[in-house]
Amino acid sequence: MNKVLKHLKNELSSLNISYDKLDYLAGDASNRKYFEVSKDKMVNILMLDSSGEKNIINFINKTVFFQKLGINVPEIYKSYPENGILILENFGKNKFSEIIVKKNEEKLYKIAIDSLLFLHKKGASQELDSFDKYTLFQEVKLFFKWYLLFRGKKVKDKQIQIFKKSFLKFLDEPMKLPIVNIHRDFHVDNLFYLEKRLGIKKCGWIDYQDALKGTIVYDLMSLVEDARRDINESMKKKLISYYLSKTKNINQEHFIFSLKIIAIQRHLKVLGIFARLHIRDKKSSYLLHIPRVVQMLRSNLESPVFKSLRKIINPLIE
Repeated sequence: MNKVLKHLKNELSSLNISYDKLDYLAGDASNRKYFEVSKDKMVNILMLDSSGEKNIINFINKTVFFQKLGINVPEIYKSYPENGILILENFGKNKFSEIIVKKNEEKLYKIAIDSLLFLHKKGASQELDSFDKYTLFQEVKLFFKWYLLFRGKKVKDKQIQIFKKSFLKFLDEPMKLPIVNIHRDFHVDNLFYLEKRLGIKKCGWIDYQDALKGTIVYDLMSLVEDARRDINESMKKKLISYYLSKTKNINQEHFIFSLKIIAIQRHLKVLGIFARLHIRDKKSSYLLHIPRVVQMLRSNLESPVFKSLRKIINPLIE
């Protein structure tokens, strides 16, 4: 971290950006790192992305995109794409993951769902690429490449092809539901509670740079089957029912079935990502969440209709 701070201070000096204080705040699974930068009692967020100018420009474009739709994302005060630096609005110390407890979880989750409902009513934009079933399956490959390497297990190519053929058919189901703009990593670590704002603006979004257009169940599933936090079954059902009560012309049985399919997809992907972070990137803190993800994957695979998938996957996660 000392090297990163030294590099950042040199960059800020070259850009003639003065500050009173610079504190490391957080990193994430990508190359992004976040700092609090203070100047004249104003504390903003500095985002440093070492992966190149293209990613900074993408972040700016997605920010403008969601702002135009009315979603509460941080204002960008200053941007230096060539240096991988953005100065952003500070949403404060009220990240969902840091303030959520049993007493307020239903309230906070419903605030998050209200912002999803608002977004979903906007439909799908031509500005975003499609999160189609083939892209979804490409993500599943992370499980077979990295999680099996992490566990020291092997699977025959023939088994993977059988799984692919079966799972692609299942993925047709969520694609029959409305296609909408999706955050794509919608969970409590990427949401802020902004009490003084009105309506859906009470929910602030971050880390939306990978947004695509895809099935309406994706972000809701990410929220109620969170790799980082346990949600009991009754609360999960209550939240899904809340979403459906405010959504018209959707077959509820088909919606819930599709949600399970997307849950299987995402949990497989996440297991692959967490294993890759550990093996390739030396970021091992995510291993803590693997047992929870495995349990959620098992639970979704229990439905009799998923017997063909369960036969291949269960031995690999035992």
